[in-house]
Amino acid sequence: MSQSDASPKPLAPIRWTGVIFALAANLLLVTVVDIAMGDRPVNLSTALALRLLAPILAGLLTAFYVQQRGGIHAFLGGMISVPLLALLIFQGNWQSALLAGILCALAGTVGELVLRRRGV
Repeated sequence: MSQSDASPKPLAPIRWTGVIFALAANLLLVTVVDIAMGDRPVNLSTALALRLLAPILAGLLTAFYVQQRGGIHAFLGGMISVPLLALLIFQGNWQSALLAGILCALAGTVGELVLRRRGV
């Protein structure tokens, strides 16, 4: 049997519950970290690491939640969360909000690849 004879495996549809999960997880985790950090005097590298860890965790949780096509779910949820994060959490700092959305998408993609290697 040649490569052209084999039909490709159909992709799973996008589940909007997965997109909403990514959106909610990204907003919730980034907000919790931002509130926890508050105005406390902490080391800059510690504050940055914690603020970057939240969207990464949100993307990984999204990939494990949806099981298939976790990267696209995390991408859509992360990008929808960018304006909300910029306006509500980061007080107009669009760069930080965009970074949070991108990290959510990247972590979702990595989580999806890990799940594919495991054969889940």
